Amino acid sequence: MTFSFVPANRFTDRAGVFVSLTGGTNSGKTFSALRLARGIAGPTGKVAVLDTEGGRTLHLKNEFQFDANIMDPPFRPERFAEAAKAAEVAGYDALVIDSFSMEWVGLGGVLEWQAAEHERMGGKDSTKGTSWIKPKMAHKAMVYSFLQRRIPIIFSIRGEESFVPPNTKTFKSITNKQFPFEVTVSFRLESDRKGYIDLSDPKSWKMEGAHQDIFKHGERISEEHGAALARWACGDHAKPAANPAPAEGSRPQSAKDRLFAAARAAADQGRQALDAFRLELEERADRALDAIGPELLERAASADGGEPEAGRDEAA
Repeated sequence: MTFSFVPANRFTDRAGVFVSLTGGTNSGKTFSALRLARGIAGPTGKVAVLDTEGGRTLHLKNEFQFDANIMDPPFRPERFAEAAKAAEVAGYDALVIDSFSMEWVGLGGVLEWQAAEHERMGGKDSTKGTSWIKPKMAHKAMVYSFLQRRIPIIFSIRGEESFVPPNTKTFKSITNKQFPFEVTVSFRLESDRKGYIDLSDPKSWKMEGAHQDIFKHGERISEEHGAALARWACGDHAKPAANPAPAEGSRPQSAKDRLFAAARAAADQGRQALDAFRLELEERADRALDAIGPELLERAASADGGEPEAGRDEAA
């Protein structure tokens, strides 16, 4: 067998893209994973969903178009590898696994498998952890299988917070602790705002430099994040220009112009993206109104040379 090599810049096919997205209960994991998948697949691409939680993703079938497989136990690692290969062979443009945590903690998953091995040995496991051999070997084989896949995969992973005395709060992904660092991009979602990227803890995320230009702390996951990641995977590593300089002789772009440009970009992604963009605008407006509290009203009244509204009411 002979091998031949060609310049890397001739490769324009999409390289493997794997995203680990961790969040606690009600953090918007599923919705965010589907938005990423739609952005990666494009407006007309096919998205597959491997649902390990009894069909919970089907609650979003009116918001997103996808094909689903409701996976029943046992959640053995090799079954996840087989599902990813099947989605790739079937020609899907992106795969969402929700929740991937079941591979580790679900019925028949790695932890339960290890417990069964321990019991089979009469509860007399060796100091070398013999009961872990088969489950961990199967987990590693699954990871190596994923690395051979060309189909982009978004792993939706459950997370939980815990407290370590005296006052330390920790957050961990419910999966093998190394897995989030085996993928291309790994991060978690904020606990109090659905679908918002949380990069506050440097130990909780993994990104190359180019990915840090795509996923930024405090942004809400959208289809554009997925589209940008897909472009990167095809070799387009150009950094997005947040505020491009206006052409010579042209007037600076107004806030209204920028808003409509963003709206048009969302509309180009389809109705789902446009609806999500509109919802995000409404949430921004609500936060802006909440920010206009007594302090700002007092400052405004002072600038006008008068008393705050509350003061005038009391005087009346």
